[in-house]
Amino acid sequence: MAENSKTTKEKAAAARAAALKEEKARQRRTNLLIGGGLLVVIALIIGGVVFASNQNKDTGSSAALPPVDPNAPLPKTVLPSSSPLAYGVPFATASSTISTVQIWEDFQCPICGELEKAQGAQIQQLATDGKIYLVYRPASFLDKNLPQSNLSSARATAAWGCAIDGGVGEKYHNTVFANQPAKEGDGYTDAQLLDFGKQAGLSGAAYDTFASCVDKKTYFGWTANSAGAFTDSGIPGTPSVLLDGTEIPSAQLGTAAAYIDQNRKQ
Repeated sequence: MAENSKTTKEKAAAARAAALKEEKARQRRTNLLIGGGLLVVIALIIGGVVFASNQNKDTGSSAALPPVDPNAPLPKTVLPSSSPLAYGVPFATASSTISTVQIWEDFQCPICGELEKAQGAQIQQLATDGKIYLVYRPASFLDKNLPQSNLSSARATAAWGCAIDGGVGEKYHNTVFANQPAKEGDGYTDAQLLDFGKQAGLSGAAYDTFASCVDKKTYFGWTANSAGAFTDSGIPGTPSVLLDGTEIPSAQLGTAAAYIDQNRKQ
């Protein structure tokens, strides 16, 4: 019995240490991105005050992520569980001779939003030009830190999967970040996630299919699997940009596209 109690305490201590490490990593990225020239405005949200102001906000019906299941359905172009980049979203096809760039991101992460705003288009252009193989790796760890958002990271990711099936995954991804809430934790409403589909170019029957997919939370399983892959990767936080498997130094995130272009396989 004592041994079980000790194990429980050890697990709790490990969880607290991991959370502290994650928060320190996020703060370090914030400071370095500011130093790199990105204008970052982050509202620090303190527990009960924000919950009180958001508890009546329609952030969508209550939901919970399912357990990890490698057999869960995937959006059309998402990489399978057998891939080294399991559950990632390729931006474009690529040959084996060019560098691979992975971007771990969370739709609620303010620094991810700033990175996307400042460097996203340039990084995507490198992929469009065939210079890199770009793969987005969705994470949703902020849902645990921001319960008032009602799983906004997971819901946005699952809706993105529905947009991928509709052929507008790239535009949807960019639209979600372009409309990131000003306050971290406010989250996205279901109505917003559906409207982003229209903004991404879906209409008629294609939009109806997308909306049904979102309402049914068809890709919550994929979201859970990618979240599990993020945890297993040991990546300390988001955004994390990896070039050929090596994380780009945080100090370089402010000029990530140039760093990638200079250090990629030529």
